[in-house]
Parts: sequence; C-alpha cells; structure tokens
Amino acid sequence: MADIRSSRAHKFLNRLFGSAEEINGANRCPTYLYRWMLVSLKGRKAYLHHFVGDDWSLDLHCHPKRFISIGLWGSYVEITPNGQKSYRAPWIRSFPAEHKHRLMVGPNGNCWTLVVVLRPTREWGFWPDGVFIPWRAYVKSETADRRKSCP
Repeated sequence: MADIRSSRAHKFLNRLFGSAEEINGANRCPTYLYRWMLVSLKGRKAYLHHFVGDDWSLDLHCHPKRFISIGLWGSYVEITPNGQKSYRAPWIRSFPAEHKHRLMVGPNGNCWTLVVVLRPTREWGFWPDGVFIPWRAYVKSETADRRKSCP
C-alpha cells in the first residue's frame, strides 16, 4: 500500500516541482532518496525528501550548510560518531554543517522530511576512518565502491 501511495505522491510532486533528484551514490546503489526543491531564495533552499532506503555509503558524511530537518512522516535511525538514535515524525531538528552522520530508514522503509538549508559554509564530504574526503573525490574513489551499503 505504501508503494502505491508513494508512486501517486511522486507523480503529483513531479508535476508541481519538476522531476525529483534521485540520490544513489553515483549509480552504485538503488535510489534511496528522492528530493524535490520547493523554494530557493537568497542562498537558502527548502527541499522535500522522501527516504526509501539507507544512505548509500556506510561512511558518515557532513553537509556544506547548516540545515533544519522537519520530520513529516515515518522514521529513521541516525548514526553519528557518538552512537545511534531513532527519530519518529514529527520532529524539528537543526544541524551545523559539520554534523557527521549517516541515516537508515525506519522499519517501514519510508520517511518524509522537509529540509531547509542555509548558505554554504564548508565543503560537503565523507569521513572514512575519521578522515575527511571531499564528496567529489570520495564518489570517484575505490573507497566508495568498497564502503557502499548495498550489495
């Protein structure tokens, strides 16, 4: 049932906001995140995220911007250097750009969030073995192939 609703929701959202960006680790794994840009204003953007799987990389990552996550429906588990914690919608959370994490969807495999991002303050990247690698270099690396979360 959730797949049918998601399909209808995706078609509707694609008509409203254009085709969703599909995030999959440069085609290493099946798409785990669909993202629609809702608003872009003076370096700030609002996105609608639909998580349908776990982050494609087993390594933690950070973002280039401070962001605010609003849980709309579903749940996820966030893994950080300090352990892991489950979040179930509704929630409002804020993160600095330096926040290192990895997400895994909750038991129903389906999570919707609204994300507001502010201006960039740093480079986005991954943290294999605690060492920062800029995302473009990481995605092109053998490490990314070895550390993908899908078979």
